[in-house]
Amino acid sequence: MRALQLTVAVCVAAWTALAACGDSVAPVDPGDPGTGPDPVSAPVDLSRAWATSTPEAEGFDEGMLEAAFARADEAVPNIRALVAVRNGRLVEEAYFGGMHGDSAFDMRSVTKTVTALLVGLASDRGLLDPDDLMADRLSHPSRRSEHGGIRVRDLLTMTSGMQWSDEEDFGPWVRSGEPVGYVLDLPVVAPPGRRFIYNTGGSHLLTVIVESVVDGSALEFAERELLEPLGIDDKRWPVMQDSVIVGGAALALRARDAAKVGQLLLQGGRSGSRQIVSRAWVEAQIGRLVSVGDLGYVLRDAGYGYQTWSDRQGGGGDVSAFVMWGYGGQFVWVVPDRQLVVVAQTHWRGTGDHDGVQADAVANLIVHRVIEAARPIRR
Repeated sequence: MRALQLTVAVCVAAWTALAACGDSVAPVDPGDPGTGPDPVSAPVDLSRAWATSTPEAEGFDEGMLEAAFARADEAVPNIRALVAVRNGRLVEEAYFGGMHGDSAFDMRSVTKTVTALLVGLASDRGLLDPDDLMADRLSHPSRRSEHGGIRVRDLLTMTSGMQWSDEEDFGPWVRSGEPVGYVLDLPVVAPPGRRFIYNTGGSHLLTVIVESVVDGSALEFAERELLEPLGIDDKRWPVMQDSVIVGGAALALRARDAAKVGQLLLQGGRSGSRQIVSRAWVEAQIGRLVSVGDLGYVLRDAGYGYQTWSDRQGGGGDVSAFVMWGYGGQFVWVVPDRQLVVVAQTHWRGTGDHDGVQADAVANLIVHRVIEAARPIRR
């Protein structure tokens, strides 16, 4: 995703995060045949394969939903997968360009949301705290006095104050051979916690920090504590030159498995009877800890939590959503009021300046077609 450097106000009501993604919808008449299904009664067990259902049974306008999927490659020629899950059931999926249900696809910055979950898992186990100072958790010769006030929380919310531009820094960073040193050697241009600077290198520092506090590698920790409990056994997660998994990009997942990550957050960190990551962590992760505003494309009233976007209009109108967003239009789009998870994967290599146009086209496909096909849930 393109670099974003925006001055933002950190929300006063940061810990009312879940409410920011759960605005209520207008009451509906239970006898109206146009209304949707009853609310979901219990979290689904994500360690199992998705149960399947029909659009009608899950409260979709069947014609609208089928039209959205059938014409997805017309709206977005580079689309490779589109998946809709509602009420914990797989309702519709389509694959394009030679892709299929077992294709694991590099979802770029969607990786960041998974990285934040690893930090949450480590925090839940008492291995680190979001208020820990970065310098206390990151041993490296490039640490300077300017880094002294940066907390793990600031890395999570992209407010570390360290300079970064994906457009200018991502390629040189990857080629540098110094994935930690390159980030730390850049200037600190704002006080910690004050300014939103989208920083993929900073996201990698998070996986380095996780690796420093867990048994084994960060990848082994991810597999043991997150991916295997979600039944995700087909993935690719490359490592940097420091032999640590890339914290900010490059995790490849099947579209169905990416939907499980969204469903886990929708269920407050729970899978069936098991609490995988704490609800308190999830509330912060999907919340509006930082206000970003109108990005001009994709998100209209954006906020940022722990490596995860939110949008008060992300479900259309005044319906909130939280969003995992990767370069070129990789999305896991979650609308709590609709109990809906939508995953899109696109061919992103070589899109260059077309990245924003393609991401906007995918977002419009999700928001204006798939979400609009989902009738409100009965209250």
